[in-house]
Amino acid sequence: MRPTSRELIEGVVAAIERDVAPSVSDRWAASALRSAVQLLNHLAVRVEREAALLIEDNADARRVLSSISVQMGSSPAGAALRPLIEEALKTPEPPPYDPPRLDEANEALQGVIERVLRDETFAASAQTEAIHIELHSYLRRRLEREHLLYFPVFTGAPF
Repeated sequence: MRPTSRELIEGVVAAIERDVAPSVSDRWAASALRSAVQLLNHLAVRVEREAALLIEDNADARRVLSSISVQMGSSPAGAALRPLIEEALKTPEPPPYDPPRLDEANEALQGVIERVLRDETFAASAQTEAIHIELHSYLRRRLEREHLLYFPVFTGAPF
């Protein structure tokens, strides 16, 4: 579809920078306008990559949760967490053309991962070290996947 979502957003940014920003003399308003432009630049990148990132991250999170479930085995420490993990893994992955549902699925998977990381009973058990290493590796991969959404958009020189 033309113009693409990214082209529309970039057009708005260009209009703001060309027509609006030069006329803004109030320092607070200029700062708010610069923030809005930064957010729009982020959105321009995100709109193109979000679905692919969510698909990849959801698959990675599912692999990690599946592995963790196996590592927990039938240990009493994982008794409260296993049903949560199993329920999350039973939920079907949304279609690739539905970013809002992909995002909902991702939020649900992240909630289970956070619950595993914060569970005090499980943290005190002997088997948690390998599981925490696996979770932290996953979280590092997640940050690497999302890196292009934030850098250099939020690290550029101020204007």
